[in-house]
Amino acid sequence: MEEHAQDPTPSQDDNLVTKVSGTRPIDSEEEGLNTRLPDKGTRPRVGMRNSLRLVFSWHNYRIYLLTAWVFSAFTSIWSFFNLYLLAIGWQYLTIGAASTFVGALAAVSRLVGGYVGDSVDRKKLSVIAMMMAAVYHIIIGLFTDFTLILVGLTILATMDIAKGGSSAYIMENIPKEDSGLALSLFTAGRSLGIVVLVAFGALMTVMEFGSGLRLMYLVAGVSLLLCTLVRERYLSSSKKRQRPSGVSLWQDFLHENRHAARLLLSVMPGVLLVVIVDALSDAIFQFGALLYAKEYLGVSISGITVIVLVPLIVSVPLLVKVGRVSDRRGVRRAAFGVYSVMPVCAALLMLAPVFPYWMPAPIVELAETAVTGLSVVFSTPFLAIVMKDVNDVLWGLVLITLIQKKLPIRDTAKILAVFWFVVYLFASIGPFVGGLVFTYAQPSQLFAIVLILNLIILGMITKVGLVAANAEEVPTAR
Repeated sequence: MEEHAQDPTPSQDDNLVTKVSGTRPIDSEEEGLNTRLPDKGTRPRVGMRNSLRLVFSWHNYRIYLLTAWVFSAFTSIWSFFNLYLLAIGWQYLTIGAASTFVGALAAVSRLVGGYVGDSVDRKKLSVIAMMMAAVYHIIIGLFTDFTLILVGLTILATMDIAKGGSSAYIMENIPKEDSGLALSLFTAGRSLGIVVLVAFGALMTVMEFGSGLRLMYLVAGVSLLLCTLVRERYLSSSKKRQRPSGVSLWQDFLHENRHAARLLLSVMPGVLLVVIVDALSDAIFQFGALLYAKEYLGVSISGITVIVLVPLIVSVPLLVKVGRVSDRRGVRRAAFGVYSVMPVCAALLMLAPVFPYWMPAPIVELAETAVTGLSVVFSTPFLAIVMKDVNDVLWGLVLITLIQKKLPIRDTAKILAVFWFVVYLFASIGPFVGGLVFTYAQPSQLFAIVLILNLIILGMITKVGLVAANAEEVPTAR
């Protein structure tokens, strides 16, 4: 249900004096916000430690990063949301239809958010995005009524109006040479979800599933309200784009988004083709994977918790590695390496009913005796879902890094809006397709569709590429 919603930001912070490449200390909030670090060609070759110092030298980076990490930590419980809706009486088709509605609304919100993000103070947008995320979590934590849940999901979807400018707030100031590393730090905050999931697992020993999940949502809402206050207090304001005089708001909106779409198409036509197919494929997989594992393959809630937990542990070093590969060897190489795993994940779920475990039964039983739910690590669904979750995170990093490296800074929010509009629009179709298949056909057939789409995408990356020929990336020598 919630796969469309991502980190309502990436981040920033206080003065952090750097000694790398002659960058001088930042002495004021205004100076820190408007000072860009030296780009490629003006700074010496640096290693990982110095790259981190350069990335963290931007004023406010740490504050923004910290609050983004809190949000990312609590998104780990979103994986249980479809299971929760099923537990409180929703049907597969209802879940799918509601998810499609919310996804389509998020797509439109993100498109509007691109214009807003380049026209309004982005600091305010980052605060609003965090506040809306907090309100959503509090509503889900307090109410089980169908209408109120839908209201909460609507708030989450319309958060994208603020999210475009919130994300652009950080991306416009990250030095392009280390953008892969800098952006990977935001996604790495997902690892803090380990703490959230451990707490949720402990709650499951004294509470039933639905009550425990609602309590976690409530805690998340309160925590995000605190993050909202931190952003309002410590982040610096950004400059606003002035709308041309004599031009109506609607005309300016259409003109700016047409410009962003043409720019995205001219530089990265391959990316748009790939994300259209991938958005549909990923939404179908995310809708059905855990539902299929629990309802048809017999994986317990404890086992589902382990499945959600493991990607958070293993993805962090891979994120930093992929970020560095995209910085040093080119995004296309990183993209093919990451995406080649996706078809394998779909194939494994198709085989799971025939080969539920890949270890002998005595070892599986011993693991379950030692820790409730641990036996799932020897199951085929575990391999499929964990590999897919990890590679989804890496794939998202590759795409965002490509956009940050290839497209101009001035229109960052609008370009991101057009990009995510395409992603969300096609992703919104996936849950409804999933609901139909789960209701009227065999659920395993859903993953056959995913497998075919994944193979098509691999062919696109190989034959078409991701960027226009005259915009191909030249890897940075270090």
